[in-house]
Amino acid sequence: MEIEYRASNKIILNIMECIIKKSTSTNKALKTHSIQCANLKAEMADKYFAILKEAGYIVEKEGTWGKRKVIYYELTEKGVERYKWFFQINKELYGV
Repeated sequence: MEIEYRASNKIILNIMECIIKKSTSTNKALKTHSIQCANLKAEMADKYFAILKEAGYIVEKEGTWGKRKVIYYELTEKGVERYKWFFQINKELYGV
């Protein structure tokens, strides 16, 4: 059985898509939802979220969910622009 790994740009695109999907609905893009949506393990997700935050593609915000405090993510203006780039790159490279 051969294991196929996703390219980093595909993972980044998946994370950004998950954040966009949750942000456009009435929900907030919680980290756990984005991890599940992008099909990542928590350790790997932490790595990519740190990269995306450092690059200025996403911001971490604090809010409430009922009585609980939660951390959620939003794409920055730069993040939206880069999402379009990643989408186009993946389309050209992988026909996705």
